[in-house]
Amino acid sequence: MGAASCSSSSAKHLFLLCLLLGFCFAFAASQQEQQQSDSCSSAGVAVAHLVPFNSSAFRCLTVWKQEDFVLRYKNTGESQWSFILSAPDKGSYVAVGFSGKGLMVGSSAVVAWSSGGKGTVKQYYLTGKSPDECYPDKGRLTLVKNKAVAVSRSGRLYLAFQLSTDLPQPHLIYAVGPEGNLPPSDATLPMHRSMHSHAFNYTSGMASSSGGSGGGGFPPERKHGLLAMMAWGVLMPLGMMAARYFRRVDPYWFYAHMAIQAVAFTVGIASVVLGFRLNEDGLKNVDVHRALGIAILAMASLQVMAFLARPDKTSKVRRFWNWYHHYIGRAAILVAIGNIFLGLHIAQEVSAYIVSYGVFVAVWVIAVAAFEMNRCYSDED
Repeated sequence: MGAASCSSSSAKHLFLLCLLLGFCFAFAASQQEQQQSDSCSSAGVAVAHLVPFNSSAFRCLTVWKQEDFVLRYKNTGESQWSFILSAPDKGSYVAVGFSGKGLMVGSSAVVAWSSGGKGTVKQYYLTGKSPDECYPDKGRLTLVKNKAVAVSRSGRLYLAFQLSTDLPQPHLIYAVGPEGNLPPSDATLPMHRSMHSHAFNYTSGMASSSGGSGGGGFPPERKHGLLAMMAWGVLMPLGMMAARYFRRVDPYWFYAHMAIQAVAFTVGIASVVLGFRLNEDGLKNVDVHRALGIAILAMASLQVMAFLARPDKTSKVRRFWNWYHHYIGRAAILVAIGNIFLGLHIAQEVSAYIVSYGVFVAVWVIAVAAFEMNRCYSDED
Protein backbone atom coordinates (compact mmCIF):
# COMPACT_ATOMS: atom_id res chain seq x y z
CA MET A 1 0.00 0.00 0.00
CA GLY A 2 2.83 2.40 0.93
CA ALA A 3 4.71 1.57 -2.28
CA ALA A 4 1.62 2.23 -4.40
CA SER A 5 1.03 5.55 -2.65
CA CYS A 6 4.67 6.50 -3.14
CA SER A 7 4.55 5.59 -6.83
CA SER A 8 1.35 7.59 -7.33
CA SER A 9 2.80 10.64 -5.55
CA SER A 10 6.05 10.34 -7.48
CA ALA A 11 4.19 10.07 -10.78
CA LYS A 12 2.24 13.25 -10.01
CA HIS A 13 5.45 15.11 -9.15
CA LEU A 14 7.18 13.89 -12.31
CA PHE A 15 4.17 14.86 -14.44
CA LEU A 16 4.14 18.41 -13.06
CA LEU A 17 7.90 18.72 -13.42
CA CYS A 18 7.78 17.49 -17.02
CA LEU A 19 5.09 20.06 -17.78
CA LEU A 20 7.26 22.80 -16.30
CA LEU A 21 10.31 21.60 -18.22
CA GLY A 22 8.32 21.51 -21.45
CA PHE A 23 7.07 25.04 -20.78
CA CYS A 24 10.64 26.28 -20.31
CA PHE A 25 11.87 24.76 -23.56
CA ALA A 26 8.79 25.93 -25.48
CA PHE A 27 9.16 29.47 -24.15
CA ALA A 28 12.87 29.63 -24.98
CA ALA A 29 12.17 28.29 -28.47
CA SER A 30 9.37 30.79 -29.04
CA GLN A 31 11.64 33.62 -28.00
CA GLN A 32 14.22 32.50 -30.53
CA GLU A 33 11.57 32.33 -33.26
CA GLN A 34 10.18 35.75 -32.37
CA GLN A 35 13.50 37.51 -32.91
CA GLN A 36 12.88 40.40 -35.29
CA SER A 37 14.43 40.40 -38.73
CA ASP A 38 16.43 43.55 -38.00
CA SER A 39 19.19 43.75 -35.42
CA CYS A 40 22.55 45.41 -34.94
CA SER A 41 24.25 42.04 -35.34
CA SER A 42 23.14 41.82 -38.97
CA ALA A 43 25.47 42.83 -41.78
CA GLY A 44 23.44 45.91 -42.66
CA VAL A 45 19.96 47.30 -43.03
CA ALA A 46 17.65 44.89 -44.85
CA VAL A 47 16.27 47.56 -47.20
CA ALA A 48 19.59 49.20 -48.04
CA HIS A 49 18.78 49.10 -51.77
CA LEU A 50 15.65 51.21 -51.13
CA VAL A 51 17.33 53.85 -48.96
CA PRO A 52 18.14 56.99 -51.00
CA PHE A 53 21.69 57.27 -49.62
CA ASN A 54 24.63 55.03 -48.80
CA SER A 55 23.81 53.22 -45.54
CA SER A 56 27.03 51.27 -45.03
CA ALA A 57 29.17 51.53 -41.88
CA PHE A 58 26.41 53.16 -39.81
CA ARG A 59 26.49 53.03 -36.01
CA CYS A 60 23.66 50.86 -34.72
CA LEU A 61 21.94 50.42 -31.37
CA THR A 62 18.61 49.34 -29.91
CA VAL A 63 17.18 52.58 -28.56
CA TRP A 64 13.80 51.40 -27.26
CA LYS A 65 13.90 47.80 -26.22
CA GLN A 66 10.22 47.42 -25.32
CA GLU A 67 9.10 48.48 -28.80
CA ASP A 68 12.13 47.00 -30.62
CA PHE A 69 13.26 50.33 -32.07
CA VAL A 70 16.65 50.05 -33.80
CA LEU A 71 18.48 53.24 -34.77
CA ARG A 72 21.31 53.55 -37.27
CA TYR A 73 23.06 56.85 -37.85
CA LYS A 74 26.19 58.39 -39.32
CA ASN A 75 27.78 61.76 -39.98
CA THR A 76 27.75 61.36 -43.77
CA GLY A 77 29.08 64.72 -44.80
CA GLU A 78 29.92 68.24 -43.76
CA SER A 79 26.88 69.45 -41.77
CA GLN A 80 24.97 66.32 -42.76
CA TRP A 81 23.66 63.47 -40.60
CA SER A 82 21.86 60.37 -41.84
CA PHE A 83 19.42 58.25 -39.82
CA ILE A 84 17.59 54.96 -40.32
CA LEU A 85 15.00 53.99 -37.72
CA SER A 86 13.55 50.49 -37.75
CA ALA A 87 10.52 49.24 -35.78
CA PRO A 88 7.81 46.56 -36.05
CA ASP A 89 5.10 47.60 -38.51
CA LYS A 90 1.81 47.26 -36.60
CA GLY A 91 -0.30 49.47 -38.81
CA SER A 92 0.71 52.59 -36.90
CA TYR A 93 3.14 55.45 -37.25
CA VAL A 94 6.63 55.61 -35.75
CA ALA A 95 8.35 58.86 -34.88
CA VAL A 96 11.70 60.18 -33.78
CA GLY A 97 11.90 63.71 -32.41
CA PHE A 98 14.86 65.97 -31.67
CA SER A 99 14.86 68.20 -28.60
CA GLY A 100 17.32 70.42 -26.81
CA LYS A 101 16.03 69.63 -23.30
CA GLY A 102 14.30 66.28 -23.71
CA LEU A 103 10.79 67.74 -23.80
CA MET A 104 8.18 66.75 -26.35
CA VAL A 105 6.59 70.21 -26.44
CA GLY A 106 8.66 72.51 -28.62
CA SER A 107 10.48 69.70 -30.42
CA SER A 108 10.37 68.69 -34.08
CA ALA A 109 9.81 65.09 -35.16
CA VAL A 110 10.14 62.99 -38.27
CA VAL A 111 7.13 60.65 -38.54
CA ALA A 112 6.60 57.72 -40.90
CA TRP A 113 3.88 55.20 -41.71
CA SER A 114 3.02 52.82 -44.50
CA SER A 115 -0.37 52.16 -46.09
CA GLY A 116 -1.09 49.94 -49.07
CA GLY A 117 2.60 49.49 -49.78
CA LYS A 118 3.18 53.25 -49.93
CA GLY A 119 5.35 54.92 -47.32
CA THR A 120 4.81 58.45 -46.01
CA VAL A 121 7.37 60.65 -44.24
CA LYS A 122 6.48 64.01 -42.71
CA GLN A 123 8.01 66.46 -40.29
CA TYR A 124 5.83 67.68 -37.41
CA TYR A 125 6.23 70.62 -35.09
CA LEU A 126 5.03 69.64 -31.63
CA THR A 127 3.65 72.72 -29.90
CA GLY A 128 1.55 70.72 -27.42
CA LYS A 129 0.51 67.22 -26.42
CA SER A 130 -2.84 66.97 -28.19
CA PRO A 131 -3.17 65.89 -31.87
CA ASP A 132 -4.36 69.33 -33.00
CA GLU A 133 -1.15 70.86 -31.59
CA CYS A 134 1.13 68.69 -33.74
CA TYR A 135 1.45 70.50 -37.07
CA PRO A 136 2.42 68.52 -40.20
CA ASP A 137 4.99 69.83 -42.68
CA LYS A 138 6.33 72.25 -40.08
CA GLY A 139 9.28 72.16 -37.71
CA ARG A 140 12.84 73.28 -37.12
CA LEU A 141 14.60 70.33 -38.74
CA THR A 142 16.21 70.86 -42.12
CA LEU A 143 15.46 67.66 -44.00
CA VAL A 144 17.59 67.03 -47.08
CA LYS A 145 15.28 67.08 -50.09
CA ASN A 146 14.43 63.74 -51.68
CA LYS A 147 16.41 61.89 -49.01
CA ALA A 148 13.54 60.72 -46.80
CA VAL A 149 11.70 57.45 -47.29
CA ALA A 150 9.50 55.01 -45.37
CA VAL A 151 9.59 51.33 -46.35
CA SER A 152 7.63 48.40 -44.92
CA ARG A 153 9.33 45.03 -45.39
CA SER A 154 9.04 41.67 -43.59
CA GLY A 155 6.85 43.08 -40.83
CA ARG A 156 9.09 46.05 -40.05
CA LEU A 157 8.85 49.74 -40.89
CA TYR A 158 12.05 51.53 -41.90
CA LEU A 159 12.31 55.32 -41.72
CA ALA A 160 15.35 56.79 -43.46
CA PHE A 161 16.16 60.50 -43.66
CA GLN A 162 19.01 63.02 -43.70
CA LEU A 163 19.37 66.24 -41.71
CA SER A 164 21.40 69.31 -42.61
CA THR A 165 22.99 70.33 -39.31
CA ASP A 166 26.40 70.54 -37.67
CA LEU A 167 25.16 68.37 -34.80
CA PRO A 168 21.60 67.13 -34.12
CA GLN A 169 19.98 68.14 -30.85
CA PRO A 170 21.12 65.98 -27.91
CA HIS A 171 17.78 64.48 -26.84
CA LEU A 172 15.89 61.95 -28.93
CA ILE A 173 12.20 61.26 -28.40
CA TYR A 174 10.52 58.16 -29.83
CA ALA A 175 6.81 57.51 -30.22
CA VAL A 176 4.60 54.80 -31.66
CA GLY A 177 0.99 55.28 -32.67
CA PRO A 178 -2.00 53.11 -31.76
CA GLU A 179 -2.00 49.78 -33.57
CA GLY A 180 -4.12 49.71 -36.72
CA ASN A 181 -4.75 53.47 -36.61
CA LEU A 182 -2.91 55.42 -39.29
CA PRO A 183 -3.09 59.22 -39.73
CA PRO A 184 -6.03 60.30 -41.95
CA SER A 185 -5.75 62.22 -45.21
CA ASP A 186 -5.13 65.52 -43.41
CA ALA A 187 -2.09 63.88 -41.66
CA THR A 188 -3.41 64.58 -38.14
CA LEU A 189 -1.48 62.32 -35.79
CA PRO A 190 -3.55 60.12 -33.46
CA MET A 191 -2.42 60.25 -29.84
CA HIS A 192 0.68 58.09 -29.49
CA ARG A 193 0.28 54.71 -27.79
CA SER A 194 3.63 55.04 -26.02
CA MET A 195 6.75 57.16 -26.04
CA HIS A 196 10.33 57.07 -24.80
CA SER A 197 13.21 59.55 -24.62
CA HIS A 198 16.89 59.72 -23.77
CA ALA A 199 19.92 61.95 -24.01
CA PHE A 200 22.21 60.86 -26.81
CA ASN A 201 25.94 61.23 -27.40
CA TYR A 202 26.47 61.11 -31.16
CA THR A 203 30.23 60.71 -30.80
CA SER A 204 30.24 57.69 -28.49
CA GLY A 205 26.89 56.30 -29.56
CA MET A 206 25.76 56.04 -25.92
CA ALA A 207 22.22 56.75 -24.80
CA SER A 208 21.64 58.04 -21.28
CA SER A 209 18.07 57.18 -20.35
CA SER A 210 16.13 59.38 -17.96
CA GLY A 211 13.40 56.86 -17.24
CA GLY A 212 13.41 53.87 -19.51
CA SER A 213 15.77 51.54 -21.23
CA GLY A 214 18.36 53.45 -23.14
CA GLY A 215 21.29 52.05 -24.98
CA GLY A 216 23.96 52.63 -22.36
CA GLY A 217 24.68 51.79 -18.76
CA PHE A 218 22.95 49.10 -16.71
CA PRO A 219 19.23 49.91 -16.91
CA PRO A 220 17.15 49.75 -13.69
CA GLU A 221 14.69 47.23 -15.15
CA ARG A 222 17.59 44.82 -15.71
CA LYS A 223 18.67 45.30 -12.09
CA HIS A 224 15.11 44.56 -11.02
CA GLY A 225 14.98 41.49 -13.22
CA LEU A 226 18.28 40.06 -12.03
CA LEU A 227 17.41 40.62 -8.37
CA ALA A 228 13.99 39.00 -8.81
CA MET A 229 15.47 36.11 -10.78
CA MET A 230 18.13 35.47 -8.14
CA ALA A 231 15.70 35.74 -5.21
CA TRP A 232 12.47 34.11 -6.34
CA GLY A 233 13.76 32.06 -9.26
CA VAL A 234 17.09 30.67 -8.04
CA LEU A 235 17.55 30.91 -4.27
CA MET A 236 13.99 30.00 -3.32
CA PRO A 237 13.98 26.74 -5.37
CA LEU A 238 17.41 25.84 -3.96
CA GLY A 239 16.16 26.52 -0.43
CA MET A 240 13.23 24.19 -1.06
CA MET A 241 15.62 21.44 -2.17
CA ALA A 242 17.73 21.85 0.98
CA ALA A 243 14.67 21.28 3.17
CA ARG A 244 13.14 18.41 1.22
CA TYR A 245 16.09 16.31 0.14
CA PHE A 246 18.83 16.79 2.75
CA ARG A 247 17.05 16.03 6.01
CA ARG A 248 19.50 13.26 6.74
CA VAL A 249 22.10 15.95 7.39
CA ASP A 250 20.37 17.09 10.56
CA PRO A 251 20.30 19.88 11.75
CA TYR A 252 22.36 21.47 8.98
CA TRP A 253 19.57 21.12 6.42
CA PHE A 254 17.42 23.38 8.59
CA TYR A 255 20.10 26.04 8.96
CA ALA A 256 20.81 25.94 5.21
CA HIS A 257 17.09 26.17 4.40
CA MET A 258 16.60 29.14 6.73
CA ALA A 259 19.72 30.99 5.52
CA ILE A 260 18.92 30.55 1.83
CA GLN A 261 15.28 31.56 2.19
CA ALA A 262 16.15 34.55 4.38
CA VAL A 263 18.54 35.85 1.72
CA ALA A 264 15.95 35.15 -1.00
CA PHE A 265 13.27 37.06 0.90
CA THR A 266 15.57 40.05 1.49
CA VAL A 267 16.75 40.24 -2.11
CA GLY A 268 13.17 39.67 -3.29
CA ILE A 269 11.92 42.67 -1.32
CA ALA A 270 14.67 44.79 -2.89
CA SER A 271 13.58 43.64 -6.37
CA VAL A 272 9.94 44.52 -5.63
CA VAL A 273 10.85 47.99 -4.35
CA LEU A 274 12.98 48.62 -7.45
CA GLY A 275 10.21 47.27 -9.68
CA PHE A 276 7.66 49.77 -8.37
CA ARG A 277 10.07 52.61 -9.17
CA LEU A 278 10.44 51.68 -12.83
CA ASN A 279 9.02 53.75 -15.65
CA GLU A 280 6.30 51.65 -17.30
CA ASP A 281 6.18 53.49 -20.64
CA GLY A 282 5.98 50.97 -23.46
CA LEU A 283 5.71 47.90 -21.21
CA LYS A 284 3.06 45.37 -22.21
CA ASN A 285 1.35 43.01 -19.76
CA VAL A 286 3.01 44.88 -16.90
CA ASP A 287 -0.19 44.73 -14.81
CA VAL A 288 -0.15 40.93 -14.92
CA HIS A 289 3.56 40.85 -14.11
CA ARG A 290 3.07 43.22 -11.18
CA ALA A 291 0.08 41.28 -9.83
CA LEU A 292 2.03 38.01 -9.94
CA GLY A 293 4.98 39.70 -8.25
CA ILE A 294 2.74 40.93 -5.43
CA ALA A 295 1.27 37.43 -5.10
CA ILE A 296 4.77 35.94 -4.82
CA LEU A 297 5.73 38.49 -2.18
CA ALA A 298 2.51 37.75 -0.27
CA MET A 299 3.17 34.01 -0.33
CA ALA A 300 6.77 34.53 0.78
CA SER A 301 5.56 36.77 3.61
CA LEU A 302 3.09 34.07 4.67
CA GLN A 303 5.99 31.64 4.84
CA VAL A 304 7.88 33.99 7.13
CA MET A 305 4.85 34.36 9.39
CA ALA A 306 4.36 30.60 9.32
CA PHE A 307 7.87 30.10 10.62
CA LEU A 308 7.23 32.49 13.49
CA ALA A 309 4.00 30.63 14.34
CA ARG A 310 5.44 27.13 13.85
CA PRO A 311 3.85 24.65 16.28
CA ASP A 312 5.84 22.04 18.16
CA LYS A 313 6.48 18.72 16.42
CA THR A 314 4.28 16.97 18.98
CA SER A 315 1.33 19.30 18.33
CA LYS A 316 -1.76 17.86 16.64
CA VAL A 317 -1.87 20.79 14.23
CA ARG A 318 1.72 20.31 13.08
CA ARG A 319 0.55 18.10 10.20
CA PHE A 320 -1.72 20.85 8.89
CA TRP A 321 1.04 23.41 9.32
CA ASN A 322 3.34 21.19 7.23
CA TRP A 323 0.76 21.00 4.44
CA TYR A 324 0.33 24.75 4.48
CA HIS A 325 4.08 25.43 4.52
CA HIS A 326 4.89 22.93 1.78
CA TYR A 327 2.16 23.78 -0.70
CA ILE A 328 2.35 27.57 -0.32
CA GLY A 329 6.11 27.31 -0.89
CA ARG A 330 5.70 25.15 -3.98
CA ALA A 331 3.04 27.46 -5.39
CA ALA A 332 5.29 30.46 -4.84
CA ILE A 333 8.16 28.78 -6.72
CA LEU A 334 6.00 27.80 -9.70
CA VAL A 335 4.42 31.26 -9.95
CA ALA A 336 7.87 32.87 -9.59
CA ILE A 337 9.35 30.84 -12.45
CA GLY A 338 6.45 31.73 -14.72
CA ASN A 339 6.60 35.40 -13.75
CA ILE A 340 10.34 35.58 -14.40
CA PHE A 341 9.84 34.31 -17.94
CA LEU A 342 6.98 36.80 -18.35
CA GLY A 343 9.23 39.61 -17.11
CA LEU A 344 11.97 38.62 -19.56
CA HIS A 345 9.39 38.70 -22.34
CA ILE A 346 8.00 42.08 -21.29
CA ALA A 347 11.47 43.62 -21.12
CA GLN A 348 12.37 42.09 -24.50
CA GLU A 349 15.60 40.88 -22.93
CA VAL A 350 18.35 39.41 -25.04
CA SER A 351 18.00 35.70 -25.68
CA ALA A 352 21.09 34.92 -23.58
CA TYR A 353 19.20 35.78 -20.37
CA ILE A 354 16.16 33.74 -21.41
CA VAL A 355 18.18 30.71 -22.44
CA SER A 356 20.42 30.89 -19.36
CA TYR A 357 17.51 30.92 -16.96
CA GLY A 358 15.74 28.26 -19.01
CA VAL A 359 18.81 26.03 -18.63
CA PHE A 360 18.84 26.60 -14.85
CA VAL A 361 15.16 25.70 -14.58
CA ALA A 362 15.69 22.62 -16.73
CA VAL A 363 18.58 21.45 -14.55
CA TRP A 364 16.55 22.16 -11.41
CA VAL A 365 13.58 20.19 -12.73
CA ILE A 366 15.78 17.22 -13.64
CA ALA A 367 17.46 17.33 -10.21
CA VAL A 368 14.12 17.46 -8.39
CA ALA A 369 12.83 14.56 -10.48
CA ALA A 370 15.91 12.51 -9.63
CA PHE A 371 15.60 13.29 -5.90
CA GLU A 372 11.89 12.41 -5.96
CA MET A 373 12.63 9.04 -7.55
CA ASN A 374 15.34 8.42 -4.99
CA ARG A 375 12.95 9.27 -2.13
CA CYS A 376 10.34 6.92 -3.56
CA TYR A 377 12.67 3.96 -3.89
CA SER A 378 14.24 4.67 -0.51
CA ASP A 379 10.80 4.61 1.12
CA GLU A 380 9.99 1.33 -0.63
CA ASP A 381 13.20 -0.21 0.68
